Amino acid sequence: MSEFDFDLDHLDFAAAEDSVAATQAAVAAAESEPQFGDDDDECSGGACKI
Repeated sequence: MSEFDFDLDHLDFAAAEDSVAATQAAVAAAESEPQFGDDDDECSGGACKI
């Protein structure tokens, strides 16, 4: 067996694909939520710059 022969029969590609899809959906949902203090008005976080 050479170093380039791989046995991929034991891997579950469908479960891995579902896991990646779920992770990406969770990240997309978290990024779409409004975040407090994320405005660009120089007063984000309650500390206004004068």
